[in-house]
Amino acid sequence: MKNFYQILGVAKGASESEIKKSYRRLAKQYHPDVNKDKGAEEKFKEISEAYNVLSDPEKKKQYDTFGAYGPQFAGAQGPFGGQGAQGPGGFHWEFRQGPGSGAGGPEGFEFGNLGDLFGDLFQMGGMRQRGRGQRGGRPVPGFDEGPINGKDIYTDINIDFLEAIHGTGRQMHLRKGNKTETLTVKIPSGVDNGSKVRVAGKGEPGQMGGKAGDLYLNVTVRPHPIFWREGADIYCEVPITVYEAILGGQITVPTLEGTASMKIPPNTASDQKFRLKGKGASILGKKGEHGDQYVVVQIVPPKKIDPELEKLLKAWSEKHPYNPRES
Repeated sequence: MKNFYQILGVAKGASESEIKKSYRRLAKQYHPDVNKDKGAEEKFKEISEAYNVLSDPEKKKQYDTFGAYGPQFAGAQGPFGGQGAQGPGGFHWEFRQGPGSGAGGPEGFEFGNLGDLFGDLFQMGGMRQRGRGQRGGRPVPGFDEGPINGKDIYTDINIDFLEAIHGTGRQMHLRKGNKTETLTVKIPSGVDNGSKVRVAGKGEPGQMGGKAGDLYLNVTVRPHPIFWREGADIYCEVPITVYEAILGGQITVPTLEGTASMKIPPNTASDQKFRLKGKGASILGKKGEHGDQYVVVQIVPPKKIDPELEKLLKAWSEKHPYNPRES
């Protein structure tokens, strides 16, 4: 049985910030774009799976109660898998990889027989149904002879960091009975972990003139090896030399759109943040508005100090002593 806490290297009682910090560190270490070692990609997927569960309060609660093979997780692998699950009333669903699927590529999903439209509310492998105009899967008194709206369908979708920033599309396959409908879903720029994308009218069909339900995609964003995100603001760490920290200078830093020039003032300390206004992610629902980018600098000493530099540093330290550990 998988231990998601162990995978992320945190205790069971770890806080949300501790889980996030550990995930970011491990994801950066094992990201396939950075780590070319055999097994790194599989480790990265394992880390992403663990974070996807422990960062979601509802999924975390189910995992803490039932473990990795509880009703929320058993029998399904989400976008990376190809498994299906059988729900109440004969409802069947399955994921199917679309053309060019994989890290950064389009993914496809396929849903099988929708079965009993009046089955009880249930959860299975990340897929949930929810009735409208019904209570507990049974018609609401007074409405049993009128229109009955179709149920909403919920499923998970996994996208890259830059796809979340810039927006993307996903091809999906919806199978209802003997018919398969193919549609392309637009993922808007600015979505983040936990965002929901609604596809109107693509849930279960209504009965007796009722409206069709909707399809909801629960978004999970794969981490980036350089950037991380807090809301619409983007962060990255950039190393600078001791000389740049003391004397100041102009450096080139990475941004979502390429690179930018940034000024380092004299006497800059490690962990100091510099803002690049408007260089962050799109603010969801606010067209044309963006967050900022923050560059966190880290002072890196020379890898090797020759006798001449050592002599200069000693002379300088004797002439200009200071102790940063004293307040």
